[in-house]
Formats: sequence, C-alpha cells, structure tokens
Amino acid sequence: MAQHKQTAHDFIQCAFSPQVAVLTSNDAEQLCQKNNLSFTQLVQPFCRLTTEAQIKDPNNVLHTLQRLRIGMIDMNCQVSTPLVAKKMMNDTVTNEQPQIHEGSRGNVMTVGDYDLQLSSATPWFEAYRDVFLQTIPPSEHEFLKHCLACIFVVSSSHPEPLAMLHTLSNTQQQQQSQFPNKLPQWFSPNILKYYVLVHDMVEAEAAKAEAVYQSMKSSFGHQSCHLLQINSRSVTAVETTDTSFPDPWGQFLHKTPDNMEGVDYDGSASSGAEEGSFPNKVEEGTEKHAINDGLNGIGNNSTVIDHPLALSDSLPSPGFEDYPSLPSKGSHMSLSSVQSSMTKSGSFHSEKGRVMGHGMCLTASDQDRIRIFIHEFSVRALIPWAERQMRTLNELLMSRAGFRKSIVGTAKKWFGGNTNKTGQVANTATTVVYSKDAPELQMRRLADLAFLFQLYEFAYNTYHTAKRDFNNDHAWLHFAGALEMASLSTFMQGPQSQRVYPDHYMESAITTYLQSCKNEPYAVRATLTSTEALTSRGKYKEAAMQFIKMMSEDVFTSAVFQESDLRAALLLEQAAHCFINMRPPMVRKYAFHMILSGHRFTKSGQRKHALRSYNQALQIYKGKGWDLAEDHINFTVGRQYHNLKQLENATAAFKHLLTVASRQPAPQQNAFLREYLFVYRQLLMQEVEETGLQSNTLPELPLPALDSNATRVLTGARPLQPHDDKTYATGVWFDDVEGSSKNWEKLEELLVMSANGGSLPLAYRPSNALYSNSTDNKFNPVGYVREPITIEIYLVNPLKVAVTLTDVKLLWSFLPTIASHDKPQLITNETMLSAKNNLADEIVQGQVVKEIILQGSDRLPVKMTLVPHQMGELRIYGLTYNLGSHATTFMAPSQGPDSLGVGVAGSHKASYVSTVYVRGKQKIEVQGPRLNGKKEEMAGKMYGPDRRLDLSVHQEMPILQVSFTNFPKTLLCGEVHLVTVTFTNTGSIPLQKLKLASTNPKYFVLGRSEDLKLPANVYSISSNLKDNSAFVTCDRNSVKHVCDIDIPNGVLHQASSVSLPLWIRGNDIGGVHEVDLLFYYQASQQTTKPRYRLLRHSVQVNTVESLSVRAVAQRACKHSSETEHISVTDFVISCELENLSQIQLSRSHVREVCVRQISCSSQRWGVEPLSRTAHTDTKIGSRELLQVCLKSMVLSESAHRPDMYTFTDLPFQNTRLLSSATPCREFYLRSRVKLKSFDLETTVNPPSAQLGPPKVDPELAFESLNCAINLDMALIILWEAQVVDSAGEERTCVGQHHVIVEKPESFFTSYPFQILPKERPPIKFTREEVTSEVIKPAFEVLTQLVSYTMKHKTRQTHSFQQTRVCLLGVTLMLQNNSEADVTVLVDTSRAQQRLSDIQDAAGQALENSTTGFSWVGQTQRQVTMTPKQVLELSLSVSFSRPGVYNINNLAVFVSHTNDVSEMTLQKQTRPSVVSVLDKGHQ
Repeated sequence: MAQHKQTAHDFIQCAFSPQVAVLTSNDAEQLCQKNNLSFTQLVQPFCRLTTEAQIKDPNNVLHTLQRLRIGMIDMNCQVSTPLVAKKMMNDTVTNEQPQIHEGSRGNVMTVGDYDLQLSSATPWFEAYRDVFLQTIPPSEHEFLKHCLACIFVVSSSHPEPLAMLHTLSNTQQQQQSQFPNKLPQWFSPNILKYYVLVHDMVEAEAAKAEAVYQSMKSSFGHQSCHLLQINSRSVTAVETTDTSFPDPWGQFLHKTPDNMEGVDYDGSASSGAEEGSFPNKVEEGTEKHAINDGLNGIGNNSTVIDHPLALSDSLPSPGFEDYPSLPSKGSHMSLSSVQSSMTKSGSFHSEKGRVMGHGMCLTASDQDRIRIFIHEFSVRALIPWAERQMRTLNELLMSRAGFRKSIVGTAKKWFGGNTNKTGQVANTATTVVYSKDAPELQMRRLADLAFLFQLYEFAYNTYHTAKRDFNNDHAWLHFAGALEMASLSTFMQGPQSQRVYPDHYMESAITTYLQSCKNEPYAVRATLTSTEALTSRGKYKEAAMQFIKMMSEDVFTSAVFQESDLRAALLLEQAAHCFINMRPPMVRKYAFHMILSGHRFTKSGQRKHALRSYNQALQIYKGKGWDLAEDHINFTVGRQYHNLKQLENATAAFKHLLTVASRQPAPQQNAFLREYLFVYRQLLMQEVEETGLQSNTLPELPLPALDSNATRVLTGARPLQPHDDKTYATGVWFDDVEGSSKNWEKLEELLVMSANGGSLPLAYRPSNALYSNSTDNKFNPVGYVREPITIEIYLVNPLKVAVTLTDVKLLWSFLPTIASHDKPQLITNETMLSAKNNLADEIVQGQVVKEIILQGSDRLPVKMTLVPHQMGELRIYGLTYNLGSHATTFMAPSQGPDSLGVGVAGSHKASYVSTVYVRGKQKIEVQGPRLNGKKEEMAGKMYGPDRRLDLSVHQEMPILQVSFTNFPKTLLCGEVHLVTVTFTNTGSIPLQKLKLASTNPKYFVLGRSEDLKLPANVYSISSNLKDNSAFVTCDRNSVKHVCDIDIPNGVLHQASSVSLPLWIRGNDIGGVHEVDLLFYYQASQQTTKPRYRLLRHSVQVNTVESLSVRAVAQRACKHSSETEHISVTDFVISCELENLSQIQLSRSHVREVCVRQISCSSQRWGVEPLSRTAHTDTKIGSRELLQVCLKSMVLSESAHRPDMYTFTDLPFQNTRLLSSATPCREFYLRSRVKLKSFDLETTVNPPSAQLGPPKVDPELAFESLNCAINLDMALIILWEAQVVDSAGEERTCVGQHHVIVEKPESFFTSYPFQILPKERPPIKFTREEVTSEVIKPAFEVLTQLVSYTMKHKTRQTHSFQQTRVCLLGVTLMLQNNSEADVTVLVDTSRAQQRLSDIQDAAGQALENSTTGFSWVGQTQRQVTMTPKQVLELSLSVSFSRPGVYNINNLAVFVSHTNDVSEMTLQKQTRPSVVSVLDKGHQ
C-alpha cells in the first residue's frame, strides 16, 4: 500500500469511534451559520481529545485512553441514497489528485534497472475510504455505528431555552421508541443525554445565558450540561478585515468538483444500471418524493446546494436494499418542524451572503472553548456512562454463567423464549435472527463498547467467546463480524499483546462476508482494515492478495452499490503499491496491476486517475521489449490526454506508437497513424486559435524515420545521359563504388604533382565531391555559386502501412559572406511566412518534390537539390513535408523524386486519399566517427565532427564538360579504335592547365587537334614499298600516368570547345576492363582555394580474344663451301599467329583475320623476308594457325643511336602501313614501357627502401656481358579482321599486337604474363650473421658469351684403300657477342666427362663415338678476343672410314675474368655434318 497520513492504529480508531447524535434548535443552528457551518461541522475538527483520559473496565482495572475521537452525527441531516453515496465517492476521488513535480528526486525510486517516479501517497484512496466507511449504515449484528449519546443544543437567545431542550429530548425519545428502524440507530434504550447552551458573545446577553445555564444544571444535572460561548468576533469586523484565517473545517466538508465533468470526470463512463439518472447535484428536501424528484431532475422548486452529508465525516449512509427511508411529513410534528426549520438554512451561508469563509467569527479563544466542551463531554459524561454500561452488561452476563458450563448454553436456557430462530432467510443473509436482548447480542454489545473505548484485551476475549456461539448457531453474519473485530482487537493491542495477529481470522471473515452472507460492503470494510494491519507489519504480499481477492470474487451485482469500477480501480492500485513495496520489489506486477487499475478508472469515468495509472505503468514497460503492452499503454494515454483537452501530451503519446519496433498488425498501425494525425492537427489548430498566429517553427514529425548517417552529399551537377553516339564523362554520382576512392585519390595526387612541378603542396588535401558515412568529413564540403548541391536522404517507413509525403523540401540555414563590417543575418527557409520564403528562395533555390509514396517497411532514397546564388555558409539541417496516410485499397510501389512525373512543379497531382494531414519537419543529425585515439576517448563514447551537411559556398568556377563520340563498348584484343573527345567549358570563367591521368595509360593515345584533319583511317598508309624503314626518335620516359591536353593558347574560354582524337586499343587479355580517367583543370584567374577542379570518367570495355602471336629467335646456321661467306650474327625469327576466335551463329564473332604487315622496331636489328617471293595469302580463319619466318640482321652503325629506333616494315599487300607514325608508334612504345604498379606507386619512398646499404643491380653491373643475349627487338603485327555482328552485318576492324623478343632461343608471346608476388619467408626471431653476397653474372649469359660455327666441305670423297685416313680442313669461326674482353679455350680432345652432359637443341644426347673420326693437331687452343671480334681458327679432322659425321663435338670454354679456372662451357650450336665417301666403292 501507499503511504497514508494516518497510521494503521489511527485509521482503525477513526473508523470505529464512539458515535454521538446531535439535535439542534433552529436558533442555535442560525447562530452557527454566521461561520458558514452547522453545529456538527463547527465542532468536527475538535472531536479528538488532545489529552489522555482514564477508563475502568468491568473488572475495575484502570486503563488510559489515547487520542479518543468522537463521531458527531446531525439528526437533522437528509438521508443519502445509494446514488448520492456513489456521487459523493466519485467527487471525493476526483477532487484528490497527485502532487508529483517533474524532476523531484523525492518521488524517484530506483529498483534494479528502473528509475520510477512514484506517488508516495494516495490521498484519493484515503478520502474514498473515509466516505465509504461513512456511508455504511448501522447493522443489527453489531453496535459499532450505533449512537451512544445525544447532544441537545439550544441558543441562549431562544425565548424559552429549557422548554426547547425538553422538546428536543422528547423528539429524540419519540424517534427511538416509535421508529427503531430509522436512522440514527441507538446503542441502548438508556442512552446518554447531554444538553448544551450556545451563547453568542457579541449579540446575546451574558447574564441571561448564565441564568439559563444554572437552570439547566438544576434540571438535568451539572454533569450533563455545558455552556458554549462562541462568535467573539462580529460579522462587521470580519467584513472589514482582509486577514485570512486558518480553516481547519475544510478537510471535513464534502467538496463538489468544478464544472469539469466533461473533462476530469466522465459520469457517462460509469458502470451500473442507474447511470442514466446519476445526479451531478443534489437537491435538498424533507419528503421522500422531493428527494426522488431531485434525483430525476424534476424538482426545480427546491434550492440546489452541496450535499448535506458534508456536515459530518461519519454520517450513516444507505448500503442495502432495505435501507430505511425518511419519515413522512405527518409522522411527528415536532421533528417535522425542526427539519422544516433546518431546510430554510440548509445553504449554510448567512442571509446577507457576505461572509464566505468558515469560522470567520470564531477567535482562538472560541476554538479553545469548543475543545473544552468536547473534553468535558467525553471525560465527565461519555466515559463514565460507558463504564456503567460495560459493568452492567458484564454483570448481567456473568450472573447467568453458573447454570451451565457454557455461557451460551446458559443464555439459551434462561432466555430461550426470547430467542427467535427461524428457517427463513433474513435480510442480513443469515439463517438466525436474535432478539435485541439475546445474550449473544448482549455479549456483542459489550465487546463493541469495550472496543470503542480502547479496551482491546477485554474486547478480544468477549469477541472470541461470542465467535464460538455464533459459529454453533450458524449465524454467519454475526460470526464474520466477531472474527473481524477479534482480529482487529489483537492488532490494536500493539506489541504489548502476547498474541500473534490472527490474519486467518480476517481471511475467514472476508470469505464469510462474501460467500455466505453476500454482504459486499462489510467485506470491503474488513479488507480495508485488514490490509492496513498487514502492511503495518510488512506483510505486503498478503495485503496484495486480499486486495486482489476482492476483485476476483464475482459479487459486484448489487443494484444499490454500483461504484464497483471505482472501488476496483482503487483496490487494484493499492495492490500494485503493495507489490512495489515488497523486498525485493515486484516491479512488473506493480505495472500490470496499475494497468488494470487504469482500465477500471476509465470505466468509472475518472480520466485523470486513469491517466496517472497508465503513466505509472509506462515507466516499467517503456523500452524493455514489451512492445505490444507499451503500444496499448501509449494509445490509452493518448486517448485520455485527448479527452482531457491536453492535446500536446496526447500528440506525444501517439507519437510513440509510430516507432521502428512496432509489431502491431497493419490495420492497427493505420489506426494509430490516423489518430496521431487527427490529434496533431487539432493541436496545431488550437495553437492558432489561442495565439492568433501561426508558429514560425515547424513541429517535428515521427514518420518517416530518417537514416541520418546514411545521408550523402554531392557537390556538382548530375552527369549527362548518353545521347545518340555521344557519351559524357560519368563524373561522380551516388551509385559510384566507394571502394575505388583510393585510385581516384592517387590519380589526383599525380595530377597535383604534375601541375606543381613534381611536389605536393604542404597543405594538400585530396578533394572530394561525394560525402558519405565512409568518407572523412572533418572539413566542410565546398560548393560553388550557381552549381547544384544534391542531398540523398534515406526515408524509412517503420510501419506496415503506406504513408504519403507531399511538398517535400530541404530545410537549410544560410549565413551570407558580405564585404561590409555589418554582421550578416542568418537566413532560413523554415519560417511559415511566404514573404520570407520568397526571399530565401532567391538566395538558395531548392527543389520541391510534389509527392512521395512510401510503402510499408520500405527504405527509399530521396535525392533533392539546392542551388546557392550567393557565397556564404550553407547548413542543411532537416526535411519538411506534409504527412498523410495513404489509401490502403492498393499497394503501389514506393515512389520517390526519381520516379516518373514526380518532382516537376505543376506536372503531378497528389494521388493519395487522406482527409487529415499535418505539415512538419524532421531533423537530419549525423554522427561522426568514434574516437579511439586517447585513453579517455577509448574509455568513453566520444565522436568526432561530421561536417558533411555544413557546406562552404565559394565563388563561381569553370565547369568542364567532356564528351566522347563513337566510344566503343566492345573491342577485340589489340583492336585500335578512333574516338573523338570534346572538351567544353560550360562555366562562366575560362579554364587552363587541362591535364589527364589514367590508371592504365597503355591502352589509349590522345592526339592533337591537327590529327583530326587527316583521313579517317586509323593507320597512316604509304604506297612506297621500297623505302620500308624509318628512323624515329622515341622517348620511353614520355609514357606516364599523367599527360597534358593541348588546347589552343592554353586557355579554354567559357562556352568554348576543343576536339581531339583519342585512339583506344583493346586489352591483350580478354574480359571486362575498367579504366579510370581523371581530368584536371584550373581557373584562369583564381586566388582562393581550391585552385583546381576535377572531372571523373570511369569506363568499362569488354575485350574479345582475336589473335595470339608467338615468336622465337634462333641464331643462323648456314652450311656452305669454304668460299661462301657465313655471318654468325644473323638470327632466324619464327612467328606463329593463331586466330583464337570461334564462329558462333546468331552471335557476334570474328570471321577471319588478315595479317597485313609485320614490322620490327629496334635500335640494333632489322628484319627481311627469307624468301623473295611475295606472299599475299595471309588470312587466318577461325582456330587456324599461320607460321611466318623472318631473318633479322644487325643494322648499320650509322643508324645505331641511343635515342633512335628503326622501324622496318614487311607488308603483305600493296600498301605499307606506317608503323613509325601515330598511333601505331605510341601503342608500341607503351607496350615497351614497364610502368610501376598503380597501387604501389607512391610519392615518398617507403622506409624499408631507405634503410641498409644500397643494393647493386646485377643487370647494370654486368651490362657489358648481358648484351651478349639481349636482342631488344620488337615485332609489330598489324592485322585486319572481319567481324560479323548478331544481325549478320560485317564490319572491318584493325589492330596490332606486339611481341618483344628479348633473347634468343626463348619463346615470347603477345599475351602478357602476370608476375605473381613472391611468398614472404617466415619471420625469424633469431639473429643471423650477415654475409656479403657475391654478385655474379647470370649463368645463361656466361654460356652464350661466344658463338661459333664451322666452315668446311659438306661432302668429301676419299679412297680408303689407298690411304687409311681421310683429312679435312675445318675453319672455326668465333664471335665475341659481348662488349668485354674474354678468354676462349677450344678443346678438341675426347674427354668423355666433358661432353657426356651436352645436349643438342632437340634434347637428345650427342653421340661421342670412339671410332670414325677424330681431331688432329693441337687439342687445346686459348685465345683472347676483344668486344664484338670475329676470329677464325684452322682445325683438321681425320676420318678412318666412310660415313656421315657430325664433327661439332668440340668444347669451347669462355672466361670473362683473368681466372682461367672459372671458364664456362658455351652452349652447343647446330650440328656440322660431313659426308665422307669411299672412292673405291662408287
């Protein structure tokens, strides 16, 4: 339970206090009305004794009474009906509202993960409880609500005070004797009668009052009389004094709520059969029909006042179906006259109507006199009377205890004739009816009297004895009452009692009340008192169960008590507080029962309390995954706020229903959305009605959700779409792959270095046009005047129903840059005023999207554009739109600004069906990257800046537009295609320093504008076939990633264009290849940063395999006679050309390839055909192979220059293609250049390259030796192909392949080989000794330093019969291929160990026969040869028999140093064959 102002003991004492009736005369009542109070109300705040009192129990033991409270009942009050009682309870709960201040830590309770702001007290429950206990009428089974005494009050100004007192006494006596069933009920026939004379200190005479008082003491006894002096302050003094006085009477008066029934309290929501006749006001009257007329709204002649039950906080009220009615008008004349006189003054206001407060004529002395009056009445009259009554009842009961063992049995024997036991069911739902003087009731009367005067031990024993008798008689109502009071008697004894609180007694009492007696009010009373006792002992769980038990029993069917919903709500709320006060607290049970309580509050019409209950439960369910429960609470809270006209809070509650985590079905979400829109629109209209002006700021809307971090910003115009055969530079757009940004940054770095003389500026920072969550957004993006800025925002619809946005535009603020000293004014387009919006549109022109339809659970990107017209700082901070619900009859796809017909002003009409929409905004708030650099950043969640939406608008810049005409999408491998590229300056400022950078410059050649004037052929053609060579200067260093673009005069003015030829060659590897081109340019007159601009173009070209070329160079081996000249420097080149294409029907394919020409480019070599016969049939069909043999020869010395290349052409047709001209020469030159890998190329050497001693390149160290095998020869194969497309049409393509022949005896192809990276060795953690590496020439070079051939007769005839040995002279020709001096050793001996491992070109072992022939003469010769020297040695060979012999079995050793021991065997050349014939056998 919640905390209450009263302790459990105080509450029970107040609930069961001695009741005293008050009967006043008309003049006494008018005297009290000066204070706007009746007599009963006047003394009500002082009815508790402030001092201790003494009382003796029947055993003559003295006891102390602590804070005894007396209940006063006005006999003149009107009897309340059940509906009036219900009205009073509803009003009481309505008037009490929680006092929770937001942010007050005193109301915050921390339970686990919950920080709950709870109401520590529930005053509405206490007020309801007090009124409920007051409205329970007295019952015949107990005497706790029976009046023990009657106080008769008369004024000293009455003409005959004593006679009036006798009249009042007779009236009471007559009512008690003639109408015993009418209220109030009396405790016994001889009640205490007390007489009070009220004296007005200002208007009445004191002497007369004293005389009357003395007469009263003589007539009634001095213990039964009292003179009360009041009204020491005159009415005139009160009217002229503005001093406010304390009002202790307000808490005891019934308050009627203000005229807010339609807002705070909803009477129509209450359950019950009499809801239609529920009164809002009570009309006072004396007759029964007058009361009924007032309830039905017919009695219009009576005065409407607050309910008279407010006179006392303990007045009886009907609670049963047989509740007694008021006496009729003719029942007793004196009582009727008294009631009639009271009716005239029932308004409790002075006739003048000028004194409106309470107790205004009472001074502090008057209040003290009232306290003295209550004290004397209690101590001198009431307590002694109670002692006598208890003693009498106890003696009566004890005198009959000797006849039988049981006091109950004795009572039955002696008073059997007076005990009426019938089988009929009485009105109290019990099977036994006792007479008024039955011993059982006398015992109960004794116990009740003892309990009322705090004799709890004696009361418990008496209750316990009576409980057994009632149980034996099956008097269940009496039994339940005895159990209830026995339990409370034990509790009220406190810690001094040796008994444990018998909570099972109370459980049995409640169960008996509900099930056996069907008596709901007393079950509720027992629950209220029992739960107070349990919670005071910390038994919150048991108390909660009792509260819930009252709800689980289906007993709320009485037509009299129809306040069950309100009572159920209050009991459920108290059960919830019990759960939260448990240890440990049961938070979820608290929340669940608060929801149930809120539901019952709603049914009872208590909107504010229902709202409070739901808000309390929302604290537990919010954000804990209870989505459906949270939605239910928010929806109910929103409805309650709307009913209470708190539209702002209602809008906030409905806003929570439109979240990402909503798991509601689509129809429910649609209802939530429409409810939100309806309430929000009402709120906006209310603000306009209250202020008369429309707000300058837009409200924030919950839908759709914005994925702010996914927002991307693009500075610059959207790339143009292809038109006919013209394509435009792709530029930067939102669909670009973000992973390629490193390549673009590297290209930009190369371009900036080229423009700045090979170095980067100190403050260099890569530029960026597209800003996203993955880019570095520490710096502000740069935009330019009159250039669009495009924002891509992702709209997310968390609901399952479609929503429609109309008139969507970006919200921005702009701070212009002005040259004056005046502070610039911030401009924004959020204002609702049209004049300001027109001014904002002139500064920054924004796009307006007419309609966006966002389907359920959809995520749609929306692109919107802003165009600034002034320099300044532009900040984009939100999105504004009209939000409406979409028609659910069809499900169209989501439509954004890129959809057809959307976003064009005046061209599209909103298609959604929605009668309710609101205009609002959403903020775009991006979050920067998480910081982890410092310790505090890693410990906490700290984020860096993200300025992608804060743009800096600079002055105008030139705008480069690049277009490509006839750009191919598919090429053959090696195909050369001509493209015209046009550069146009669409800006208003001239541009200069136009440059181009590419990731792979090998496959395109950019020409000059003069080249466009040549014929449209790709290659230059010449008909001069004799002059087939040309000397051209070629600079390999000219091939770079960056090239300058030649424009006239170096400046491209605004609206000017320049066109250049661009030759593109297909990649030698088939597949899809992407080439990135980055254009760089600067403004001709630009002083501010950035100084340059970039334009991207990314193109994909698909290459198809066409031709494959293989080539091998072999040294020439020519066998001739001695007189024929033999050159050992010539090479024979064999080329194999294969058509790799395959014919495919209905698909594009290469029909045939025709080889038009083979050219050679080298500094040393030239080529010529081996045959003098013309060969024109060089066509190669699909999958066919063509073999071509050429002869290479050393060029003349005059043509050998370091920077000069000789191009030798061998055409196969009547025309010669100039291989030394553009573009053939450039593509060849690019194939010879080995550029560094683009990914590995850096501007700064890596640290590893700067550490350690410099490494020596073996190729440079032994360059004089390596030239022995370096041919440095390139073959250029120019071809023409016939391509058949899918439509069957043919087109002619031309292209070229390159084969670089680097060394002899090795195969080389046109297909480029990819060098795989070497695997890194495992890391070693042990220190190894560093040994100096000895650098030696390659073994392949050492074996080919000297080439040799033999000159001899190939046919020798000899007569072996004449001479046994045939001698043949052989000339050995040696040539030093290197440019260093070498030592040559020629060995002709037959050393088997030398020659056994030598293999010929075919890979077979040379046969070294021991017979047949042998070299004669000197076996070893050693000579020294100078660079490039040719030397001849004369040798002789002898043959012993005829045959065919290969005499090339000698060994040639070469050493390039003086150390002869390091000689290397040279590679064996071709066989040298000699045929020896026997002349005798011819």
